[in-house]
Amino acid sequence: MKNYRYTIGVDFGGTYVKLALVRFEEEAGYKIEGYSFFPTKEYSREALIEQLVIRIIKLKAKSTFKNHHVRGIGIGVPGRVDFNRGMVFDLTNVPGWKNVCLREILEKKIKLPVYVDNDANLMALAESKFGAARGYKNCVCVTMGTGIGGGIILGGRIYRGKNFAAGEVGHISINENGPICACGSKGCAERFVGSRYILEEAIKRLKRGAKSSVEEKLHGRYSNLTLEMLSRAARKKDAFSIILWQEVGKHVGVLLASVVNLLNPEVIVIGGGVANAGNLLLDPIRKVVKERAFSVSSRELKIVSSKCKEKAGIIGGAALALTGR
Repeated sequence: MKNYRYTIGVDFGGTYVKLALVRFEEEAGYKIEGYSFFPTKEYSREALIEQLVIRIIKLKAKSTFKNHHVRGIGIGVPGRVDFNRGMVFDLTNVPGWKNVCLREILEKKIKLPVYVDNDANLMALAESKFGAARGYKNCVCVTMGTGIGGGIILGGRIYRGKNFAAGEVGHISINENGPICACGSKGCAERFVGSRYILEEAIKRLKRGAKSSVEEKLHGRYSNLTLEMLSRAARKKDAFSIILWQEVGKHVGVLLASVVNLLNPEVIVIGGGVANAGNLLLDPIRKVVKERAFSVSSRELKIVSSKCKEKAGIIGGAALALTGR
């Protein structure tokens, strides 16, 4: 019988909690053998934990049926975590999660080792083990959605920082006199390239009279505008959308040039909803990083799209449960 190793990865998002039974094999990588999900905000904190326990137990039974046993549970959450204690300090956009010792609660109920980490760290772990950064020891992974998150792999391991707060690239200022961010600082990168702000800027320009093919689909209902609409329009040579993506890419490039000068990574992986724009976004990022970062740090640097994509949180959580670090 092959030496399979089973763990369960949990991607605790602001909209859905997604979890899967994952089988690891040395040569073949991984395979998802069971999957479950449920909406985050339909449950109180206590009810959500109970729902999570029920679904973990069901997934655990699938591996036992095959004469294997789950080694542990890895959970990625959208907020700050004390990794050593498995303590969730707070969750972005999920109320009621302040100073919750999730690891202790779940281990008592499930009787398995539980590991809890920031979701961007687990995205980085997934990409370094099985995705676009596989084979590299030093990488930075950036998730671009409503907010901008980051995970850092140094020497093949997650770098969390002294207080487990490393990787907050979205809150590096790229304009000291820029708009105030939700964190209280000014000019954070997140205020220029988060999905909400990209759409707000596009709508503002359209209302001022800018011309774009996306208007044909909106019929004046600007709230229906999506990033995918802007991506499709840019690919069809819509000048308005092309310029918008170039500007976003320039902002991200300025941010990442500083990251490159600081950390000198081998590869930067870009994931998340905004990154679905592909080379519309990546090409200007690469151009600006090459112009602004030290050549010794940037000449061999690769800037690529995520390979694990929407599975990164689950795969990263499952991989964390294998090693516990």
